[in-house]
Amino acid sequence: MDKNNLKNKQSTNNEKSSFWKRDGFYVVLFLCLCVVAGVATYVNTSPKHGNSALTKQETNKVSLNDQKNKATNATKVSDSAKTSEVAKTNVPKTNTAKDDSKKASMDNANLVKKDTVKNNTSVPTSAPAVTSMVTPVNGTIAQGYTGVDGTMAVGLDKVSRTILGEYIKVKNKGVPVYAAMNGTVSSVSGGNIVITSKDGKLKTTYDNLEPTSINIKVGDSVVQNSKIGVVGDSDNAKDRIVDCDHLYFQIDEKQTDGSYIDTNPQNYIKY
Repeated sequence: MDKNNLKNKQSTNNEKSSFWKRDGFYVVLFLCLCVVAGVATYVNTSPKHGNSALTKQETNKVSLNDQKNKATNATKVSDSAKTSEVAKTNVPKTNTAKDDSKKASMDNANLVKKDTVKNNTSVPTSAPAVTSMVTPVNGTIAQGYTGVDGTMAVGLDKVSRTILGEYIKVKNKGVPVYAAMNGTVSSVSGGNIVITSKDGKLKTTYDNLEPTSINIKVGDSVVQNSKIGVVGDSDNAKDRIVDCDHLYFQIDEKQTDGSYIDTNPQNYIKY
């Protein structure tokens, strides 16, 4: 190797050595920065992928939970519907026999009526009413019904009698008398009127009327609560049985053999 080549080689080596001494630090620093930048880029990129995967997993979990909740709710609704149907099916039926018995007991209690008697106590009521009636006159009971089975009433004349109706005390003569039920006039005699119900099951008798006040005749149809006359003094009962102006009122019920038997008027009306 000649001297020139050797000098050139040495010069080149010297330049390289001088370059690394002068700029080597910067080259290394640049490489370090590149490495740091690359690592940072990788680190910043990796969590995003991780978060994306996590988000997908959480989304899938939420979707699965929603499906489970829907299925649970559907099951609850189905169970509730079944429970409602069972409840409807198991509703206790009304005890018809018990209700009918209770109703009959109440009806019978409403039919029990007490008689207000001046001289004697009338027999208790028991027969159920079969026809609606109204009181025939405004007043109070002076002598109540006894019937053949009751204790006979002792009148003012000291005579014991069976009373088949009732004597209703009024303020004075001339007080209006009204039909107690719908029916047909079957008898008119002096101050006595008999009216039979449309179905023929009952007869009502009104006595001690003023004969001239009677405005109906046999065969006439009578409407309940229509005026049929006024109280008079035609039965001669005043001063013998009761000591007041009055209306004698009687009710007879038809029997299976077609005959009529008296009954307590308080089974149908009340004073």
